[in-house]
Amino acid sequence: MALIGELNLIKYQFQTKSLISSAVTTPIIDLGHHGFADSFFPKNMRQQASEKIPLRCRLDSESGLIQLENLTLAQDRYNLVDYSYTSSNSTTSKNHWLDFVKSAHSLKNLENARILEIGSNDGYLLASTLNYTNKILGVDASYHMSERANKSGIKTINGVFGESSKLIDNIKENYTSFDFIFANNVVNHSNNPIKFISDVSSLLSPKGFFIFEVPYWLDTIKTYRFDQIYHEHITYFTIESAEYLLNQAGLGIHDVSIVSYHGSSLRIFASKKKFDSDHKKNLLQTEKDANLKNLSTYINYSKEIEKIRSKFLYELSEKENKVVFGIGAAAKANTFLTYYGIDYSKMNFILDSSPFKIGKITPVTLIPIVPDSNIKDLKNGLGVVLAWNLKKDLKNRLLSVNTNLEFMDSFDKI
Repeated sequence: MALIGELNLIKYQFQTKSLISSAVTTPIIDLGHHGFADSFFPKNMRQQASEKIPLRCRLDSESGLIQLENLTLAQDRYNLVDYSYTSSNSTTSKNHWLDFVKSAHSLKNLENARILEIGSNDGYLLASTLNYTNKILGVDASYHMSERANKSGIKTINGVFGESSKLIDNIKENYTSFDFIFANNVVNHSNNPIKFISDVSSLLSPKGFFIFEVPYWLDTIKTYRFDQIYHEHITYFTIESAEYLLNQAGLGIHDVSIVSYHGSSLRIFASKKKFDSDHKKNLLQTEKDANLKNLSTYINYSKEIEKIRSKFLYELSEKENKVVFGIGAAAKANTFLTYYGIDYSKMNFILDSSPFKIGKITPVTLIPIVPDSNIKDLKNGLGVVLAWNLKKDLKNRLLSVNTNLEFMDSFDKI
């Protein structure tokens, strides 16, 4: 299996042409050099964990799409080490997926529906549909997660959707078409989004719905939460760019909503029948008013996140005699820590409840990940909340372990 490293850089494609239009993209944001944010390494892989490549964003002013400048291989992103993110990683996540199923059912009855989930992970979302139907199938790029889902009884194919025609042929052999196709936080992971959406269209029944979620770029800019940018996220969507992509495959937006998951995400309901609404028009106007295609927006953004970094590091330096630790070994945490230059010499450890992360180290910054019990008797502890989307629950959980804690939020603009 290939490892990240200088000898393999030829495998990382420098991409200036848009992934969904004929435009040549323009550089807008440079966050320096980073590893794979969702890869947590065994301690004996420190050398591989230390490797990094440029993390830069570019703008396609024709479609409004934001994409990374350096495209990595899906095999490295999801199988370099055992992929550790799980859909069922928190109560917040579980509740979100239950709400997702309800929204799909309210759109079209799920009874006996044929459902495909792309990027099905540990199978939690598909399992949540079993009260309605058993005609379900998952596809996931991670061998580890596919195996885990299959063991739990959720039929899952291991493969990278949108890259292999063989995978589509394999699916079509057993399933003519699907009434629903789900793809949450995975369209933005594809190196070939046009093929991805075209393959979705080829599998979707004439009256079926493609429902997917992606982090909302407008809110990433408004809140300065740059930590949602990382190598696993190849593309960054607005409603405009999502609609532009869907149209490439004869799909259109039936409805759209903004949900709070991952800070702020677009939940898009797409179908083969195009539909316009005042709601969508108003959201598109809001995007236009935010000047997301204007280079000055990103010049100001870059200056602001540098100021936020300087302010945070100064405040952290003032916390003398504190045992500094992180809270939540999320992918976003690794972008934050690497950009801020906070490594194992400045942060003693990171707390996490996932058995897939405990005992490992973070990419680039090499910070050990430990269970909550590590702080039971800790005095003068300063916890930096890295998984900010779960900060209330995390703080309450840790205070039940040790009441003698002080906290800092990774972002004070939330």
